[in-house]
Amino acid sequence: MSLNTTVVDELFSQRFEENLTPGLVYGVVRGSELLHSGAFGATTEGGPAPTAESVFRIASMSKSFTAAAVLLLRDRGLVDLDEAIAQYVPELVDQAPHSADSPAVTLRLLLSMSAGLPTDDPWGDRQESLSYDAFGTFLDGGFSTGQEPGARFEYSNLGYALLGRAIENVVGGSSPEGANRDFVEHELLAPLGMTSSAYSPDAVPNRVPGHVPPLHPAWAGDRLEGPRTWTAIPPVPAGSFAAMGGLHSSVADLARWVGGFLDAFSSAADGHPLSKASRREMQQLHRFGAVSASLGFAGFPGAEAGVGAVATGYGYGLMVDHDSRLGQFVHHSGGYPGYGSRMVWHPATGLGVITLSNSTYAGASPTSIAALRSLVSDELAGDGPHRFSTVVKGLRPRLDSALERAVERLRTFDPAGAEAFALPSLFADNVELDAPDAARRVQITQARAKVGLPLGGAPYGYFSRAMGVALAVVPAEKGRYDIEVMLSPEAEPRIQTLRVNAVPDAPEGVLAAARAALEEDSAVLAAMRAFGEPELITTPLSGDGSSKADFLVVAGATYWKIAVAETATVTAFPTADHPRLAYLAPALRG
Repeated sequence: MSLNTTVVDELFSQRFEENLTPGLVYGVVRGSELLHSGAFGATTEGGPAPTAESVFRIASMSKSFTAAAVLLLRDRGLVDLDEAIAQYVPELVDQAPHSADSPAVTLRLLLSMSAGLPTDDPWGDRQESLSYDAFGTFLDGGFSTGQEPGARFEYSNLGYALLGRAIENVVGGSSPEGANRDFVEHELLAPLGMTSSAYSPDAVPNRVPGHVPPLHPAWAGDRLEGPRTWTAIPPVPAGSFAAMGGLHSSVADLARWVGGFLDAFSSAADGHPLSKASRREMQQLHRFGAVSASLGFAGFPGAEAGVGAVATGYGYGLMVDHDSRLGQFVHHSGGYPGYGSRMVWHPATGLGVITLSNSTYAGASPTSIAALRSLVSDELAGDGPHRFSTVVKGLRPRLDSALERAVERLRTFDPAGAEAFALPSLFADNVELDAPDAARRVQITQARAKVGLPLGGAPYGYFSRAMGVALAVVPAEKGRYDIEVMLSPEAEPRIQTLRVNAVPDAPEGVLAAARAALEEDSAVLAAMRAFGEPELITTPLSGDGSSKADFLVVAGATYWKIAVAETATVTAFPTADHPRLAYLAPALRG
């Protein structure tokens, strides 16, 4: 499917017009391919615009490279993630624990930002060039902790500098200074062909100088108002804190890096130096951070009209978001004196966005996620009824077959005949025990009385809430069937659960009551209309075919229920139901 990148270009153009950076470059990735790129502004005053080949300091995005290096050493049997950091950094042997019963600070806790260290931006940025010996002297003096290791997430630059120190000591032998940087460059960057990426600012081609705005008399909070000029700043040499933010790279090179994480979810070999299992491990939420919810209203430029909730936390060198609308996003930003950056991707669709800027902390983070959300929304909407079936992965062919065979069994089975419903070739052994054949015959007879036979042909796609589970909408003579199957974990999976719900069409009087409920003047309906013009889907979610029915209403990206019984009530569905409803809405329209 071709991508429409017009919205991406518009979003980054708007970002650049905010005058937060002299130059900005961005790229759109599918897999490891850079499909589209663009740029605004200049690399230097009066200089050319940056390109996808221009090299910027990527700041804290460097942490993903440090985490990958640690896992590469783990995979080679050289470190143990659950070993105390003092095992690899001897200066920490005498570091006082946070409390008498505190567990040891381990590599794993440092990787997941949960070692009890307090947040240290922007202090950490200014430690970049610290020498190996000077860092050792600092560590001999100890450092502050704010909580017990393993208790909760808190972002720490020092924690990743400690990981870099551990890498240096493991691989550096008698010359540990800079060994972590050499290891990343030789063992990760070189095999991936990232030839424009390096820690030393003198070792990269096409390097874009970082810039800062001069002090300005007009301040608005923490932002400058009015026109500004930009001052280039000298490059900062790489030192012992490079593991937390010292790498330089380009959009073109970072497309390979992002692509490696996206490729980790495919079965094809890709030649990456880090195993796919370890790359997937980095993208899991190892330490929960927070949950946030948002409202977007119709008519607000750039806003998604809907209710969204995001649970976010840290993997290993990467942030991980679980979004109620669009699924999982993986990302990391970078901010440093003179630079700002962001990379974000969506594993289910294989799409990603990267952006680099040459001004302090001007990483266009909200813009990059907005751009990717737009691309992902289009991609999922274009996949029609199968939009949420990606979760099934390798079981999808078996689910397709099981659903079609289950529908055919329901259509052709004779409840008055002698043959048992749960054929051993299709159904697992537990099915007869859980729903005896006599009860199943009664259920099928009652369902047919409500809606008739299922119509022939394949179901209208399906929604999957787990790898071996599928819910499908199947048209029938007088309504529809909602059919859910769950596969067994056998070598040749069979159906272990079959749920059948017959939903008859709603009488006109019940439908008229639902329409009338949408015309009422109430706070609930005012809230619904704020998200967009409500659409009543006339095929009911459930009902008795007589006096009761529940209907789905879609307003923007929100979902609402009108329950018609003696009266009609309108309520909003929780965000946890949105993926299922996103499948049901087009299925019921169809």
